[in-house]
This record gives sequence, C-alpha cells and structure tokens, in this order.
Amino acid sequence: MDTITVVYRLTCPADQVAQISREIALEQTVEVPDRLVTCAKIRNEIVGRVLEIVPVSQTVDQFDVRIAYAEELAANNLGQLLNLLFGNISLKQKIRLREARFPAAYLARFRGPNLGIAGLRAALGVFGRPLLATALKPKGSSAEHLARLARDFAAGGGDLVKDDHNLVETDFNDFRSRVEQCHTAVRFGSEASGRPCWYLPNISASGGELERRIEYLVRTGIRGVLIAPMLVGLDEVRRLAETYPLYFLAHPTFTGAMFHDPTHGIDPGLLLGTMFRLAGCDGTIFPNRGGRFAFTDDECLQIAERAREPLGSLAASWPAPAGGMSYDTLASMSDAFGADAMYLIGGALLSDSQNLAASTQRFLNRIQELYPQHQHAEPQSLLSACELPSSNTTAQLLQHLAFQPGFQWDGRAVAAYKTNGVLPFRAVARTELIGKAGEQTAFDVRYFEIGPGGHSSLEKHLHTHVVIGARGQGLLSSGDKSIPLKPFDVAYVPPLEVHQLRNESTEPFGFFCIVDHERDVPQVP
Repeated sequence: MDTITVVYRLTCPADQVAQISREIALEQTVEVPDRLVTCAKIRNEIVGRVLEIVPVSQTVDQFDVRIAYAEELAANNLGQLLNLLFGNISLKQKIRLREARFPAAYLARFRGPNLGIAGLRAALGVFGRPLLATALKPKGSSAEHLARLARDFAAGGGDLVKDDHNLVETDFNDFRSRVEQCHTAVRFGSEASGRPCWYLPNISASGGELERRIEYLVRTGIRGVLIAPMLVGLDEVRRLAETYPLYFLAHPTFTGAMFHDPTHGIDPGLLLGTMFRLAGCDGTIFPNRGGRFAFTDDECLQIAERAREPLGSLAASWPAPAGGMSYDTLASMSDAFGADAMYLIGGALLSDSQNLAASTQRFLNRIQELYPQHQHAEPQSLLSACELPSSNTTAQLLQHLAFQPGFQWDGRAVAAYKTNGVLPFRAVARTELIGKAGEQTAFDVRYFEIGPGGHSSLEKHLHTHVVIGARGQGLLSSGDKSIPLKPFDVAYVPPLEVHQLRNESTEPFGFFCIVDHERDVPQVP
C-alpha cells in the first residue's frame, strides 16, 4: 500500500510523546479513540502508522515524529491532502508539520507548473541570471499612474511586473480598463527596451467571475497572473492552472497564521514551496529576510529549496523573495538564492518613480554584473494567447446571433457605453457582438446606438476604427471636418485622430464599429 510519509515536530514531555503521536495518527484519519477501532481492516489500512520518534536535542522537549498515511486518504484533492496532513490537529497546540514525502504514483496525478523555471526562461529568453520583478502599488492610485509605472519598469529592462495583491475591482469593466492600460503600457515599454516584459494582473473574484476574467486575459494575450492560493483554494488554483495556458505566480497572503509560532503550524517551505507547486504555481512569493516580516534565513532558503527540489516529474518553480532588498543587498541575495530566483523589488525601485526606467536599468545592470555568463536569446512562444480550454463551448462553436426587431441580437445584452466617467458622452448604448464572448478573434465587432441629441465621447487612441452605418443618420466629426453617415456608409478612423460621433436628428442613429481586440484605452484629446 502506497503511503504519504509525514514528519511532525512535537513540543511535549518525553513521557507523553508516544501517546500524542498515536492520537495524531487517529485524529487525522478516523477521529475516534483507539479503543473504538475494533475492525482489523480499519486499524491496518486506514489509521495512520507511527513509524519513528526521534528526539531533536538532549536539552529541549522536542521530537520529530514520522507518521505514514494511506495515499488514498488524500483523495487526489489538495484540499483533502491538507486536511489529512494538518486538518483537525491545526486546532491543537505545539504540533509543527515539517515535511511530507509522496509516492511516485501520487505525484504523477499532478501536472504541476505550466512553465516553471526552464519554461519561463525560454519564454522570456533570459538565461543564467535571476529575474527582476516589481509590483504596481499603492492601491488607490489611478490606472494611468499604475500603467506609467509598468511602462517605465519595462522600458528599464525589467522581466516581470505584477499587480499588488490588493488591486481588486468589483466591476468587470473597471478590471478590464485598468488591465488593458497596464498591458498596453508594458508592451510599449518592452519595445523601448528591446526585451520582453510580462505583466501579471491580480486575479481575485468569486465563482464564474474569476473564470470570466481569466478567459479575458488569455484572449487579450496576457501570459500570466498573480493568484492567492489560500484565498482561492489550493485545488481551485490547480484546476485553473491545468485548464488555462498561463503562468501562475502565487502570493502568500493568509498563510502567516501557519508560521508565527515556531512550535505550531506548517513549515513555510512545505506550504509555500511544495504545496503551492503541487497546485500548479510556477513561482512562489515569500517575505525575504530583513524585510518587514520576520522570516529567518533558514526559512527563506527552505522555501527556495522546496520550490526547486526534484518532485516527481513536476517542473521546478521560481522562488520569489520579496521585500528587504536594496541595490546594496543584491550580492548577498545572489549568494543565498543563486541564479534561479526572482527578485521581487518594490520600494527600493518605486521610490525613484520619477525615473523608474533608469532605476530599473541600474538594478538590472548590477544583477548582470553578478552573473557575467548570463545570456539573452530570442523568446519562445510556449503559451498560446488564443488557446482556450476545449470545454469553453462559446469559444469553440460556430456562432449565429439572430437579429431581432429594435436592433438587438439573440444572446447579446445592451450595455452602458462607458462606466469610468472620464470622457463625457450622452445617450449612447453598446452591444458587444463578437470578440468578448470567448471567440478567437483579433478584432471586436460592436453595435452602438446614439439617441436623438446624443454623442459619443470626444477622444483619440492608437488603435484604428472602422465605422459602418446601420440605421438613421449621424455625423462623424474630426477636427474641423464633419462627415454625414447613413446606413451602409463606411468610415475609417486612423490612429490618434481626434473624433466623435453625434446624432443631431430626431431618430436613433446606429452603427457597427470594428476595432482591434487588443487595444489601448481612449485618451482625452
């Protein structure tokens, strides 16, 4: 019978350690006293087996206890695995879960990280040095400010820029607007530096909304996300990682309760390294030594070791120490973590927000000095921006949107034109037809309708428009020009052309508008 072997560190008197060890084996499997386990099959195949009790030292009442659990009790579910290893006994005291070793057959059920260390290196074309990353903050900043930070970091040659974990929008359109601005900004910054930089939005939502946002990111061409496994759920993260072609960077929020008492909880390396890796996380963020959290050198190194050590056929994941770093500590970071690490540097970079590109370049130059053998190569396309899971029927099936009276279409709802209030407009409604419902397109087709006396926002943007008249009469204004539009007229709006559509008639004016699927956010002229 295959077993999962676990090591607990117990802090207790020597004359009680055997009894407590047996109680743990019972509590975590059958939850009844020993005297009630009368069935031989249950006693031999279900109840955990205490294999070994080893004193930690001669002066401290601490013992490492090794217990074996039947592998089938984990039920191929990471939530149940965590429950088996530390469920009820987490409510007790002075029990520290330190290690878990899994049989090969159990590990084979997990796909693990989509990219891991080797895959992300190939995708970025960066070899032989640590990666340089930062976070967009603080919460409350405008989307324009965050996008500017993202652009400047990418322009300075940074490798990954992620959302802060508390950047969360309730409304999908607000989320999409901010993400589009930051993603576009990173693309421009990457073009300036000549090196790829990835933007990782924070994914935090409930139920189907979480999946809706992830599918939007995949269609947009975004390659990775920041996710909090202890908030979303370990097995839900695993499902998402196995379903969507994304790089998943794990945030450690809500794990601290497991670490603060050195005699109780779970070792950081096991939770943030091994468990997050089983969940499919390609990288794991943890508080670096010397930062505002009290992680020790040993704990940080343990996390890095567990993230990268052999674990069945699972790819190694990136240890991402965060906080407590400065330009002057890069050398000691290099000595501690080696080349296969991601340095998540916030304040030391962002404090020079007026010249963030130069600050980023300075940090990157120092990292490259420490790793003179590093190489930059042509990035490989390992994750498809168009690939959506085959279970997503809207993305895979031929669609027919039947036209209905009143210029409406089956399966498509009329929505507000804009929600952020930055660019004024009047009496405009929008219907997203193709491009926002999972279709694998490089463009979006929308229908807009402007009521009598209404107008769209006066704006400009880098992407182009094609406007096709559908009903009524309208005007396309650009500079001192005003072009009348009637049904089936076609107009092209070039990049950065200031324009506006108006309805000066007494009837609705409707038109189709075709734009790039991946596009920049409209600007005030």
